[in-house]
Amino acid sequence: MTPDQAIWERDIGAASFLEGVARNRWSIVSLDWPFALFGITARDGRIFYLRLNFAGYPAAPPTGGLWDPETETVPALNQWPTGDAVFVSVFNRGWQNGLALYMPLDRVSLNGHHDWPTQYPHLMWQPDRGIVQYISEVHRLLNARCYHGITG
Repeated sequence: MTPDQAIWERDIGAASFLEGVARNRWSIVSLDWPFALFGITARDGRIFYLRLNFAGYPAAPPTGGLWDPETETVPALNQWPTGDAVFVSVFNRGWQNGLALYMPLDRVSLNGHHDWPTQYPHLMWQPDRGIVQYISEVHRLLNARCYHGITG
């Protein structure tokens, strides 16, 4: 087991992560290190799958996007969540071909956005918070009024 995976294993055993599991906010669907697949529950009960790459964790934040576990690819456009303009900017299938969420917590999306740490300090990666910080933000968005369901 690599050091980054050992820390990840510790973090998924932490009370904050397990509370989210117990409250049906999220679950771990599969692990093929450094990739993990999570099921995140939206406010309408729909589960969206989030595939994250944890290479370099926790010093480096994860990166990833929505995933279709049946096809093992990015979901079809009609399976993406919709919402207001801010919501759609985060869940943007056109950004990085859908392989990264467009938000400061994502390591790929953070590249080149030098203003984000000032604009969104609450969304900057905090290694001590770990995976819960990332999936909590995805869960928050999928459970906010700005979420309108799926496109299809």
